Amino acid sequence: MEGRNTVSLKTKIKNDMWQVNYVVPFIKKHQFDEKGKADMLRHVAKAYSSIKAVKASGKRTVGNDTRALLENANVTLDKDSHFVYFLDESKTIAVPGNILSNFTLDYDKVVHGAFNDLASRNIGKDEYGQEAKAVADGIETLRVRILTTLKASDNTYKERQIEYFKNTLSRPALHFDEALQRILFFNQIMWQTRHRLNGLGRLDYILADLYDADVKDGLLTYESASAYIADFLSNLSKYPEYKSDALEGDIGQIIILGGNQPNGKYFCNGLTEIFLKEQANLKKPDPKTFLRVGKNMPDSLLKLAVSCLTAKTGSPLFSNDEVVIPALKGFGMPNEDAYSYCVSACWEPYIVGKSLDQNNIMVFDYFKALDAVLNNGVEYRSIEELVESYIKENGKCFKEFLQSVDEMKWAKDPLVSIFMDGCAEKRKDVSEGAAKYNNYGITTVALSNVVDSLFNIKKLVFKDKKYSLAEMNKARVENFDSAPEMFIEVTSLKKSYGHDNAEVEVLVNRITSSIASIAKSYHNALGGTVKFGLSSPGYNILSKRMSADFSGRKSGKPYNTHISCTDAGYTEIVGFAGKLEYGDQRFNGNVIDFFMTESLIDENTGKFVLFMKGAIASGFFQMQMNLIDSKTLIDAKAHPEKYKGLIVRVWGFSAYFNELPESYKDLLIERALAAEKVA
Repeated sequence: MEGRNTVSLKTKIKNDMWQVNYVVPFIKKHQFDEKGKADMLRHVAKAYSSIKAVKASGKRTVGNDTRALLENANVTLDKDSHFVYFLDESKTIAVPGNILSNFTLDYDKVVHGAFNDLASRNIGKDEYGQEAKAVADGIETLRVRILTTLKASDNTYKERQIEYFKNTLSRPALHFDEALQRILFFNQIMWQTRHRLNGLGRLDYILADLYDADVKDGLLTYESASAYIADFLSNLSKYPEYKSDALEGDIGQIIILGGNQPNGKYFCNGLTEIFLKEQANLKKPDPKTFLRVGKNMPDSLLKLAVSCLTAKTGSPLFSNDEVVIPALKGFGMPNEDAYSYCVSACWEPYIVGKSLDQNNIMVFDYFKALDAVLNNGVEYRSIEELVESYIKENGKCFKEFLQSVDEMKWAKDPLVSIFMDGCAEKRKDVSEGAAKYNNYGITTVALSNVVDSLFNIKKLVFKDKKYSLAEMNKARVENFDSAPEMFIEVTSLKKSYGHDNAEVEVLVNRITSSIASIAKSYHNALGGTVKFGLSSPGYNILSKRMSADFSGRKSGKPYNTHISCTDAGYTEIVGFAGKLEYGDQRFNGNVIDFFMTESLIDENTGKFVLFMKGAIASGFFQMQMNLIDSKTLIDAKAHPEKYKGLIVRVWGFSAYFNELPESYKDLLIERALAAEKVA
């Protein structure tokens, strides 16, 4: 591929300036604050003054630096919590390359197995084994330090916590609460070592046997399990400033619940309900719940999930196993992997314990190619000629885009390697391609803007012949300042993308199919390929530097959001989404995004459950909802002091409305107003 060795300055800085760029994860969330460069520089200065990279005293390796970090991180306790969970926000590590993120550690390996056994399979005299030993030694030192601190404490649950940490590495967990502590312990280590967007996996599935055994033995009740899970979630919700990634609230601690099974039955249990309820009761943006839905799921569970939406945390998110699992199997995954899928921090399917997959590696902009085609001076004779030219140019843009993806260089990761199938057997770090799956995932923006633009051109230029394409493009390039009447006309046209219209659906699938054919021929340096989807948080980021289009968007304004439509009803959008094609590597997150009022669900719960059942059958891929009205959002923007706890769904994560950049607030208000007109 031409240009493969041409590394951009931005990527070179990210890859190679590792001794100074270690603070980037802690300041990245401020890059879209829209408060100017001076404010950003203040955040950079604050990060450098408050966060230091811990270095090994001897040979500098990732393993040795990790050990030094775990030996020196301050241990702090919450006196009244059942659990020990802390982060030392003043210490991190600096390592060469990009640290893996956006995935889930295989917690089952330390719930139903012993970490020491896991580590022993990785430890050896070779370089790989010595790195594993350094990490394992650091984890053991941290365990001992916690135990010492507990013994000297006056914690309410001190004796139970001491028992936890006596055995936390040496044997499988014996009880439900002990398993929760194991997960918290290794989760905090992931955060401490600068891994970002750390998921939690299928917790109702992983914890089921311990929950059942403790209930049977009279050691646990539904109520006491609920209290433990409430405490567990409360601990995970700590340190939001430290954990947030691209935006405040973008934390990625996602809990996967429910799911179809190979035998045709649907898996769920009492823990599925408890996690849904307690996440709603917590009323925090994160952690979040992600419910895998299917046609055979109990109506009672679907009704509970719908009722939890009224807590207005943005959870649960819904993923349709009737569509996702066939897409994974079509990709070549065996049943064992496809039916056990989790997701990365938001939406992108991910196989825990077997996958390096970096599913949010970059964002591809569909509009870039249309902008180029419109500016090439060609006066196309038909809409088909224009579409063909666009698809050809878009393919060229995508190939160039994949060259920049190739530039990424991954840091050695002995901690994650210990937990990853294939690494111990191959004596090879996960960053070098030892996992079963080594794919990249990209997110995309602006497909709906492209489709709406093409259909509006078709009407105004080729059908009504009201303008020439050159006339329309001149106005567009000038941001419609010279032709305000044309902009009014464009914005008054009915949207195309999102309406259940066969011609629109064919065009969408044609465009994504052309990209899929390129994706299937791509192979990264680790032997994997690339997946893509139709959703991304970049809709309000990449658009800032792009000119106007013919969908009704002016220069710099946000692209349309995910799979949505401002003038289509819920049922029609679901019907549209059900006609899209998600195979051939097009399954990296495809999210219907709704706005609706709380009263719509409160007053029509039964009907909404029926709507969801119909949506599952119609074949949507994934779905999220904002339950809020425009009046509340407008007042919250004007009077933020009255709405300190107001949570809104942004992408695959939720955030406090007050903490969002102004442009995100404005977009949410616009979308709420539009949804109310349709409803």
